[in-house]
Amino acid sequence: CHCTTAAMAAGHTIGAMRRILLSLPLLLLAGCGSPHPATTTAPPSSHPSASASPSAQASAAPDVDRIDVVSSGVGSYQLVAVPVAVLHNAAVRTAATAVIVHFIPTRGGQPLTPLASSAVIVYPGQSLVVTANCTDTCNNADGATVSVAVGAWTAIPGGPITTSGPVYACGGGCGGHGYGDVTATVQGANLAQGTRVDLFAGCMDGSGRIVGGGERQLTWPQPGGSLSLDVPVILSAQPSSCQVAASAAA
Repeated sequence: CHCTTAAMAAGHTIGAMRRILLSLPLLLLAGCGSPHPATTTAPPSSHPSASASPSAQASAAPDVDRIDVVSSGVGSYQLVAVPVAVLHNAAVRTAATAVIVHFIPTRGGQPLTPLASSAVIVYPGQSLVVTANCTDTCNNADGATVSVAVGAWTAIPGGPITTSGPVYACGGGCGGHGYGDVTATVQGANLAQGTRVDLFAGCMDGSGRIVGGGERQLTWPQPGGSLSLDVPVILSAQPSSCQVAASAAA
C-alpha cells in the first residue's frame, strides 16, 4: 500500500514538473512583450534636388531698358533743316513708350534752335528713324546733338508698324543740297481706323552717313491694311538709299 502511494506521488510530482517546464517558453515570450517594429532610414539620394532650369532663371532676369542712338545727322536746304536720329531699343521684352528725341542742330559746332520730335513707341529690339523739323532759325545746319527721353517701359501687345520698298525721287537741287520724296508701303495690320500715325524718313550716302530726312503725320483711314505713302525729305547731299519708319501716336 505504501509503495503504491509513493509511486502515485512520484507520478504527480513528475507531471507537475513537466507542466512547469512546458510553460516556461510561453512565460518567457510574455515577459519579453511584443517586439518593436523595425525602423529604416532611407539612404541619401545620389540625385540633386530639383531646381529652376537655366531657361526659367534667364526669363526671370531683368530686362535691359535702354534706348541707343545708333547714328545721327542732318539735312539742310535753303531755310529748312531736318535733324535725324536712328534709335534702337536694347530691351527684349519691354517697349519704350512716349519716347521723345531732343535735337540741337549745330552749325560749325555752334548750337542753334533746340527741337523735339513727336512722341513715339519703340518696340523691343526695334530700330526706328526719328526726325524733327526746323525752319528759318537753323539755316545751313551741318550737325546735331541728340538726347532721348523715355516716358515709360512696359510690355505692350502687338508689334511695330512695318514698311517696305522705299524709293527716293528728287524734287529739286538734285546735285547737292535739295529736296524730294521717299515713297514706301506701310503695313498697318494692327491699326484701328482713325489712329494718328507719324511717318519718318532717313536718307544715307554711300558710306552710310545720314544726309537728310523728313516727316509727316496722317490719320489712318481704314481698319488695318496697307497704304503706299510718301514722305517729303530735305537733303544736304544726294542719297544712295533711304528708309521709312512709322509709329502710332504714343
